[in-house]
Amino acid sequence: MKKEKSNKYKALMMDLGGVVIDLDFSRFIREVIPPTLQNAQTQIMMEIFRQSDIYHQGLISNEEFYNLACNVVEACMLDKEEFFRAFNSIIAGRNERMIELIKDIKEHNNIKMICISNINNSHHEFIKDQHWDLFNLFDEVILSHEVNATKPDPKIFKIAIKKAKCKSRDIIYIDDGLNNVKAASKLGINSIQFHSTSQVIDKLKQLGINITFKP
Repeated sequence: MKKEKSNKYKALMMDLGGVVIDLDFSRFIREVIPPTLQNAQTQIMMEIFRQSDIYHQGLISNEEFYNLACNVVEACMLDKEEFFRAFNSIIAGRNERMIELIKDIKEHNNIKMICISNINNSHHEFIKDQHWDLFNLFDEVILSHEVNATKPDPKIFKIAIKKAKCKSRDIIYIDDGLNNVKAASKLGINSIQFHSTSQVIDKLKQLGINITFKP
């Protein structure tokens, strides 16, 4: 099918986790935090994921992240293989409606599709092992553990803008994280906080993106 001309926007960037990929932290919490520490569950999880930021930046190895997590919960109940099996269970599945939307946008618009994700080596390899073929949906893929920067750091957005080969005002960005949306907006990127596929479709149509997909 011949692509229609989209409006002024030259690139559409989007997050993976919480947008294209569904996330579920329940199994990880249940298996990693000992019963004796369940009352401090929220505080412990916040500390684990605070420390995981350097893991998402590719600055520490799988082994080092495992040791960090064990230190946070004081005594690790799981061996390394069991820990990463639980950790990877956070990746719950594909958001099929968003995947169909991406395909529809690519078919009906002349717009560059860019993935920009805070993702660590373990989750990256897990997704590839599922053969979901997600990364081939995009013209460019920017992963935090490969570029050593995580959102909302402006550095990773500037890398994405360079890949887009256009001005920031000519880019649309979709992310479920409010801080990430705010950071992109400060750089002049037209940003949308993801709540649902239908909501994103409405926002994109308002911006003049051609969409025929109906979720």
